[in-house]
Amino acid sequence: MTWLDDTLIVVAVIAFAVLISGPVRRNRNWLATVTPLASIIGSGFLVSVPLLASAIGIWAIPAVIGLTLLAFLIGGAIRYNIRYGEPEFESVDAGHPLKSFETMSHLVLIGAYFISVAYYLVLLAAFGLKLLGWEDLLLGKVVATVIISSICLLGATKGLQGVERAEVFTVSANLAAIAALLAGLVIFATALPQGYSWTAAAVPHHFDWNSLRFLMGLLIIVQGFETTRFMGDLYDGETRIKAMTRAQIVSSIVYVIFFLLMIPLFPFFTSTADVAGFIGVIGRVTPWLPFIVTAGAIASQFSASVADSIGASELVSDTTHKHITPRHAYVVIGAVAVSVIWATDVVSIVSLASRAFALFYALQCIVAVLVARRRGDNGQAVWFTLLAVLTFALAVLGIPAGA
Repeated sequence: MTWLDDTLIVVAVIAFAVLISGPVRRNRNWLATVTPLASIIGSGFLVSVPLLASAIGIWAIPAVIGLTLLAFLIGGAIRYNIRYGEPEFESVDAGHPLKSFETMSHLVLIGAYFISVAYYLVLLAAFGLKLLGWEDLLLGKVVATVIISSICLLGATKGLQGVERAEVFTVSANLAAIAALLAGLVIFATALPQGYSWTAAAVPHHFDWNSLRFLMGLLIIVQGFETTRFMGDLYDGETRIKAMTRAQIVSSIVYVIFFLLMIPLFPFFTSTADVAGFIGVIGRVTPWLPFIVTAGAIASQFSASVADSIGASELVSDTTHKHITPRHAYVVIGAVAVSVIWATDVVSIVSLASRAFALFYALQCIVAVLVARRRGDNGQAVWFTLLAVLTFALAVLGIPAGA
């Protein structure tokens, strides 16, 4: 082991120890923030670089800035709904447009959760197999299917609450791994070895309408901030609004710094189909880094899949007025997720999940428009209308890489 390896392990251990320490775990502001923060970073942090760098090269930098900015603007609509919409939802009658669009957005979110469960576990399988040197797509689907079936069987028979309690450790492990990753990239960037440069990625890349549509299909990599919208049983509205804002600002800064530090490694990403390609490329910094990053990624993807399974089951139960119990809903979740895995490839799942969440965001923006009109806030109503049109366009026009 080199001094760089020692440094990475020390950073990861210290970060993990701090994150699971009593004072941090008891801090309500941190607890409210860590759920959306971990969800955003876990959604596509490691997938984003292989997809963007291989497809559009140096354009990946403005692209990730644009995606994080767009996510923050969409988050503004959801924050508006938390502050002003939630008090209205219970007071309006059934059939009122406000309640109708809110309910429709929940139905769409259920579908998005079904797809995201498949997305998370396909990535988990891809990262694990990549580290072992296996790149068999069929084997990846089999592994993901087995994990999904196990999770949903456990949920249907015993519930997933026991597994969910481990989230504090899985989230902390992923954030600690990311801290070690960024530390390693900073050290690597300060003294680039021979064969690496800051200008190698600045080669011409063809950017056209399909490139833009490809970016529209990547909203999933900054998705996750909406989780605070459904944490009303745990936190008051103001706490959730501040938590979402903090999570989006911190994750945006981390994303941009991450992409900037990765520029010397951009030329080594050659295939948009290899979403786990990051594991191989990051080994160029130090052979130990892929193990640290993969451990955090696997923990993150498993935790996120469990959280989305629970969220989807509870939404199904609430939307059907308890006619379907959360435990019975796991059967549907498993069936749909497995169908998505075997009917598509991993790059298509990324785009499909993005489009599903974009449609949810579009409906939430429409809800924000209706809330703003009820309040007489015409300026905000116009702004949220523009956001609704934009997010609906993302849902309709987004395509997978290479489509």
